[in-house]
Amino acid sequence: MFSRLACLLAAGLLASACATTRAAAPVERPPLEVPPVPPRIIEPAPPPETVVEPVGDLPPEKPAVAATRPRPTAPPKDTQKPADPKPAETMPPPVEPPPAPPPATAAPVIRTPATADPAAAERQIRESLGSTQKKLNGINFQRLSPERQKAYNEAKDFMVQAERAIKASNFELAKGLASTAEKLASELQNR
Repeated sequence: MFSRLACLLAAGLLASACATTRAAAPVERPPLEVPPVPPRIIEPAPPPETVVEPVGDLPPEKPAVAATRPRPTAPPKDTQKPADPKPAETMPPPVEPPPAPPPATAAPVIRTPATADPAAAERQIRESLGSTQKKLNGINFQRLSPERQKAYNEAKDFMVQAERAIKASNFELAKGLASTAEKLASELQNR
């Protein structure tokens, strides 16, 4: 019992030693001195150097000839006939049509590395479409839930769009559509 009292007394002394009766006064610090903002001097960017390439001489312009013939003015009405008949008006020289522009060459087809060989790209896409069609043929459409029937129809639509893209020689698009159709078919087959 004596030990209990000693423990209680020691705990009380320790607790009272931590408590103080006066509050600590706040320490006053001098305010911070913020330096003024340095002036901003922004120099304009130097003008870009432009290199003027000389252009070859242009061909001389041909004088433009009026497309319509000038109207002859009516002779003044004289009671006397002219002594000599008027010579026939001279026709201006015929206008030469401008030279025909050179035949337009077809723009070169740009191919990505994946479709550098169009025959190989088309073969790969057709293999993917064939695999997808086999998977879809193995699925009984009537037994599918409405949600899965929708996915089945979407896979068919992607296949049709891929065929159109192949005909348009857009192999990147066709490859993406065929891949999506194959993924849908695989998901339908595995469920």
